[in-house]
Amino acid sequence: MNQSAHLLELRGISKWFSGVRVLEGVDFEVRAAEVHALVGENGAGKSTLMNIISGIVAADAGQMLWEGQPVRLRGPREAQELGITFVHQELALAPQLSAAENIFLGRHPAESGWVRWREIYDRARELLNGLGHSIDARRLVVDLSLAERQLVEIARALAFRARLIIMDEPTAPLAEQDAAALFRTIGNLRERGVSVIFISHRLKEIFQVADRVTVLRDGQRVLTTEVAGASVDGLVRAMVGTELNEHVAHEAAAGADGEEAIRVEGPVRFAVRRGEVVGLAGLAGAGRTELLEWLFGAGRQDGQVFVNGRPVRVRTPLDAIRHGMALVPDDRKAKGLVLGATLHQNIALASGRGRWFIRAARERQAAGQLLGELRIKAAGLDQRVLYLSGGNQQKAVLAKWLYAGARVFLLDEPTRGIDVRSKAEIYDLVRGLASRGAAVLVASSELEELLRLADRIVVMHRGLIAGELTRAEATEERIMHLATGGVQ
Repeated sequence: MNQSAHLLELRGISKWFSGVRVLEGVDFEVRAAEVHALVGENGAGKSTLMNIISGIVAADAGQMLWEGQPVRLRGPREAQELGITFVHQELALAPQLSAAENIFLGRHPAESGWVRWREIYDRARELLNGLGHSIDARRLVVDLSLAERQLVEIARALAFRARLIIMDEPTAPLAEQDAAALFRTIGNLRERGVSVIFISHRLKEIFQVADRVTVLRDGQRVLTTEVAGASVDGLVRAMVGTELNEHVAHEAAAGADGEEAIRVEGPVRFAVRRGEVVGLAGLAGAGRTELLEWLFGAGRQDGQVFVNGRPVRVRTPLDAIRHGMALVPDDRKAKGLVLGATLHQNIALASGRGRWFIRAARERQAAGQLLGELRIKAAGLDQRVLYLSGGNQQKAVLAKWLYAGARVFLLDEPTRGIDVRSKAEIYDLVRGLASRGAAVLVASSELEELLRLADRIVVMHRGLIAGELTRAEATEERIMHLATGGVQ
């Protein structure tokens, strides 16, 4: 097939849900052996468009062509038979099965009724190594980190021998080194004639991996262009319809001079002062998440914690909350929210106010105020958080801790999987917390994010502190040097 020929073509695709227009007259094409990026704010219609391509939902109007021939998919299986595979942002793995079993789930190679396990593990190992990560194919998924689970999901898609792979935020849980390995894998796929639709809120990644980019806004295509002729600022303008200057986070202060809010002594030693944002960097597996969860009483104790200069015992999350600590976890849906509960119920979840009685009127008043202050877009306080966008869900987690009166904030990947506008608003919220005297410790796999937010950056390597950099000293190169075992 000619390199410029269209493998997939959508013409005039429209979709409505309960009378609400989600897509309107969208044209979208993917060439053979092309990486085509798709960007837009949450709610722009990206997921719906991908669900139509993968056969999950049907379009209400328009036409889909595969290699120039009209097709009408009646389900995901028909899409897979064409060679279309969807790696969803929300992972769909069986936690009690091994990585290899998940990769070949439902299509185990067998002979005379006997599964060829050696072949399964060998092929799984080859796929995982090809992604640049030596995960033991025999390990149970439940024992893997979020980044490792994402890699297993991607390996499963590659095992389908797909001709078009849709990747929805595939690098969201990955450190930059792992993301770079994934980009190399995508490049290899393109060389073998495989096309990729790459969805990401990290706009810089598009210029590393994609050939073309399409922007959706309010259910309509507003731009398709070669990446070589695009810019980050131009994509942002197309996505939001205006300049984003008013939403851009303030530059971090030169350094906070407040009193010490939290200090850790033991194998890991560092401190965070009031009014300060400290970044926590490190590759996947370096121990960032484990450190934050330990500080919050959700992991094995190995050291001494001091809050406001006094030694404290934090054996459970309840102890941490009593000492004014808050954790915004790396997986907000699994660890930070009760998805079936309302926005009001989630905000009041950690407050502990009213030991014997629930003061609903007071809670609703405070929750409503936070709804406005944090610019949470919702139908109201009684909307279930399950139906909020990723950015608004993350703001709901922050609102919960603000209502609880927290003064030490532990943020793990606070902008994972959210759009550029919500990300800028989260940055403003973080700097606002620090300006009001809170101490903030932010773990992120996005070095640009840490360089933008943090007054200091602490770098971890294999569970220990490898070094510390001031804002003036910190560069991506210096951070990576320490993160990979270099000496400060």
